[in-house]
Amino acid sequence: MGMGMILRSLHHAGIVCVLIGWSLLSAHGQEPAKQLHEPLPEMWTKLESRLDSANTKVGDAIKVRVTQGWAYQGCEVAGGAILEGTVAEVVSWSKDSKLNEVSLGFTATCANQATIPVILMAVFSAGDEERSQMDIYNAMPSGIGPGASGRQSTNISAIPSAGSQSEELPLAKFGEVKGIRNLSLGVAKGLKQSTKLSSSSKRLRLEPGTRLAFVPVPGKLKAGAA
Repeated sequence: MGMGMILRSLHHAGIVCVLIGWSLLSAHGQEPAKQLHEPLPEMWTKLESRLDSANTKVGDAIKVRVTQGWAYQGCEVAGGAILEGTVAEVVSWSKDSKLNEVSLGFTATCANQATIPVILMAVFSAGDEERSQMDIYNAMPSGIGPGASGRQSTNISAIPSAGSQSEELPLAKFGEVKGIRNLSLGVAKGLKQSTKLSSSSKRLRLEPGTRLAFVPVPGKLKAGAA
């Protein structure tokens, strides 16, 4: 087993421990939560449209697109599927608070139409991973014959095709933010376990393509619609 796989296994085990603790706290007076028997994977997604605190209201819909296929305890979500989210709370920047806060809650619909609540745990900037049309053009072969390299390569497998590449998913810690200044996360600290995004800037903005990582809440799998 490679070091990367070992680190990811340990990382998932840590997430399981944290969320089991949440489940036990939320289930006070009920039967103890059953032990999980599989790793708890992050569901990586990308924001479909800009989120701007200046025109965001409670109840607004937020959409993110799943980066790769994901599965957890019988729930499967296909890559490219849309997760529906809702703005649960909004606190506007003021001279007194000097904070913008937007709380987001999400659910995932499984392939069998069951729904599970998922918690936003990390936010990474889109960065430079989004390849432009010029990048794709430059990667395509334009030369013929031996010795061609780079853009001159005649290797057909080198031509990028939509959806053919398996993106290397990062590891994320609870509450981690990368590449976005003045932003912090309060994981599951908002209304109904929504995650609170707080910014000391006068406007809180997330651009399209921003990567959002989610984890399910253990023991919260709901029965699918008949």
